[in-house]
Amino acid sequence: MASAAWFNAAWSYRVPISVPSGASVNSTIKVDVDFNALLTTLGVAGTLDVNSPRVTRPDGTTLSAIQEFTDTVYAGATDATGNGRGEVRFILQDAGSATYYLYFDIVANGPKAANPQPPINGNFEVGSAGTATPTAWLASTRSNTGMDIQMRPAETVSVSDPNGNPSPVSTNGNPNTGLYAYLMGYRSNADAGGTATLTKSFTIPATNPGNFNIRLKPEGWDSSVYDTTPNIYDFIRVRLLNPSNSAVLLDIAGPQLSNYRTCPFSPNYSTNPASANNPGWGYYNDWDNGINSDNHTLGMSAVYNRGLQPWTLCSASLSTVAGKAVTLEIRVDNFNQYKSWFLVDDVEWSVVAATLGAPESGAVAAPGGFNAYDTTTTAGAITGYIQTKVAGSPFNLDLIALNTAKNAILTTFAGAVKVELLDSSMAGALDANGCNAAWQTIQTLTPNPAFAATNNGRMTVAFQENNAWRNVRVRVTYPATGTATATGCSTDNFAIRPANFASFSVTDADWQSAGTTRSLNNMAATGGTVHKAGQPFTVNATAVNALATPAVTTNYTGMPSASLTTCSGSGCTSTFGIFSVGSATAIAGVLNSTNAGYTEAGAFTLQLQDTTFTSVDTADGTPANCAGLYICSGALVVGRFVPDHFSVTAGNTPVFKTFNDTVCTARSFTYIGQGFGYVTAPQALITAQNAAGGTTQNYRGTLWRPVPAFVYSSASGTLDTGLATAPTVVSNNDGTGSESVNGTDLLAYVRNSTTPQVPFNANISLNLSVTDPSETGVTGNGTINTTTPAAFNGTGSGIAFDSGNAFRYGRLRLSNAFGSELLDLPIPAETQYWNGTVFVTNTADNCTVITATHIAMGNYLPNLSACKTAISISGRLSAGKSNLKLVKPGIGNNGSVDLTVNLGTTATGQTCVAPLPATQQAAVAANQTYLQGKWTGTSYNQNPHARATFGVYKNANEFIYMREMY
Repeated sequence: MASAAWFNAAWSYRVPISVPSGASVNSTIKVDVDFNALLTTLGVAGTLDVNSPRVTRPDGTTLSAIQEFTDTVYAGATDATGNGRGEVRFILQDAGSATYYLYFDIVANGPKAANPQPPINGNFEVGSAGTATPTAWLASTRSNTGMDIQMRPAETVSVSDPNGNPSPVSTNGNPNTGLYAYLMGYRSNADAGGTATLTKSFTIPATNPGNFNIRLKPEGWDSSVYDTTPNIYDFIRVRLLNPSNSAVLLDIAGPQLSNYRTCPFSPNYSTNPASANNPGWGYYNDWDNGINSDNHTLGMSAVYNRGLQPWTLCSASLSTVAGKAVTLEIRVDNFNQYKSWFLVDDVEWSVVAATLGAPESGAVAAPGGFNAYDTTTTAGAITGYIQTKVAGSPFNLDLIALNTAKNAILTTFAGAVKVELLDSSMAGALDANGCNAAWQTIQTLTPNPAFAATNNGRMTVAFQENNAWRNVRVRVTYPATGTATATGCSTDNFAIRPANFASFSVTDADWQSAGTTRSLNNMAATGGTVHKAGQPFTVNATAVNALATPAVTTNYTGMPSASLTTCSGSGCTSTFGIFSVGSATAIAGVLNSTNAGYTEAGAFTLQLQDTTFTSVDTADGTPANCAGLYICSGALVVGRFVPDHFSVTAGNTPVFKTFNDTVCTARSFTYIGQGFGYVTAPQALITAQNAAGGTTQNYRGTLWRPVPAFVYSSASGTLDTGLATAPTVVSNNDGTGSESVNGTDLLAYVRNSTTPQVPFNANISLNLSVTDPSETGVTGNGTINTTTPAAFNGTGSGIAFDSGNAFRYGRLRLSNAFGSELLDLPIPAETQYWNGTVFVTNTADNCTVITATHIAMGNYLPNLSACKTAISISGRLSAGKSNLKLVKPGIGNNGSVDLTVNLGTTATGQTCVAPLPATQQAAVAANQTYLQGKWTGTSYNQNPHARATFGVYKNANEFIYMREMY
């Protein structure tokens, strides 16, 4: 190892530069360096980092004030870039024999910043095409903006001049060495005359100042007039000036030196030959050729044909300006007639060649391993967490080098390391470095990060991974290339999650099928697209990264869950059911679930969240939200969901009212055609349900819209339900409700008006159901139906009657009567029923009620008049018979009266109601059409009729009164 200190531990190699003893301060030290050869000597394989060369003074640490490495020049000639060699120059700051140091490194050991020290830049290699004032030069000026004054690359340019001959011409613009030269004069624009100047300041060595050298190439047509005074033709002048007063200290090139043969300062033309001291004039680019000749006439060293002017070295001794601070002035004067221009390159002064010694390697503290953690980890920690990161989003981690005992940070470590992200999802034992050989590489950072000495063993490194990974670790190895001598994997694993779920949609084909035809985004309580709760629909989403143009994170194969919050529409609910995204997991980052489901009714705001993908980070402090652990979608209004069906079940045991009269206890039958109702009306429980049979409790309020429906059926006879009204539906405000038959409803068996029906026992069933047809206005929607109606059928025997379910076809029969006007006259009246053969007295009828007002009286003959007699009848029939009678009219009131019972729904005639005296009044309807008979004609729709006669006897008329005694 050399005794000089090492400049920077981040630099791995250096080579001594031996400056000869004759060199003095401010000399330009030049040395050609083949770095590849030096690396070979050191046994190192790698590519030179062209930013790495640094020259230090003899202490090994202080950078030389002015220095440069030119990658494009080697051994005084243009050289290819990136081939590991070039030219190093610096301004000497230490007198006498001295050893400077050239530090360098390879790319694998970490990138180095550009050299911060100013260059000499006499070769114009620092800068770019078009630069007017190159780096490290003082100034550039021009009196006419049409003049060229800029750095130019190697190029062949076609130039025209309206007065030139020949024109246009193709001119060679290649630099003398390297990639750039400096162009001055008129090449791009017409010559309008003027001056262009480029200046640079520096100090000449006080001893052994050597020479000033500059390469020039004049090109163009020049003027068409020859004169010995330099004022009517184009020329270049190079000189050193006093910085304080611009007095000329030394002429280096120009007409004032009369040295055109050795330093041509203007283009020359073949019509008039050049002399030893002055340029000729005429045609283009034969600057030292004889008239009409391609042969040199001035003793130049080589033959150059038209368009191929050489670069000429113009040189001057600096002995007269030794030790002085000077300003270099390069000036072009143009006369405004023909174009001409000048290329300048390789400006140098007081150049001293140096030699290289043997290359050396820097001493680097050997690490025992590495770790990585978040940049917020406490200083000095050797372990720490790495929280969840987002794919496509840059993140920083701190890498630490550990000492050999791995119990502290190795603060002296410097050097490039290889850094990898590994897929650590594969289980298995860890090796001594905390790694597993089965873990696959996700990415390797490039270029290799390098610990600098100033990092003190902890360095922040930037990462970005564009795909998603459940389980990631960082692996660090040293050295960055070749066989690793130290390795470490991060003690904490972490997840790189997708940034979010994009292209999120909830759709269906229709209200009970998955598909993409319709968007489920309806939050209104009425109208719009709806979907049946529990029936499948489609959820689509794509896991993407955080790039400006997000890309699919194809490694995501998870299954998000749903987070539901309320929305603002009239169909939105404040409580929610269970939202299932479905059973399908994402494939290559794309979720396409066709069996998503929701158990409730209503609408809501939905956000997809995957809370498990980053499960490796649940204990490391990563926030449990969408900014941390969770992969989330945007919020999407989803709805509206409706029940799949209704379940309607019997809620009680209904009972019919026999004879429709609970007051009459002695009843056992009901007449066919007679209305009957309920003692206990049917009531059913309505439950709005999803497809799985769960109650949709949110089907309530404005969403509750069931419409009742009922169906009666009878095993015998035909029921007349015309007097039954729609059941009443009441909500319990929890997705359930009741459907109740109105207690005032009446049923009746249809009475055949022409053919009596035989007696039968009723077997009546009732089915109650509900529907919700309110959603049918939208294509793809339908009616919500009841799957199985509530059945009331008495376990098969029909709904029970409270006092017998027999039904009989009946009639009320009146018979004629006659008797003394001095006695009350009984009128035979009885109810009869059809026994299948004939009508017989209905001895079971103890309930029928006929009142006096139901019986019309009329056709009074001959001495009987209205209300001389009156009807007396009371109570119910007994064993089918009535106690109907006419009150005796008294002496002189013999005659007859016709009686008609108004069994229909309307009444005719007048009646007189006992006791006497009575007043004639209108008869009223009995509303018992089921007791009408067929007394004439063909139909059983006629009221019963009879005649009562007073003063007529059954036996011989001569008996007025007869009494039998026993």
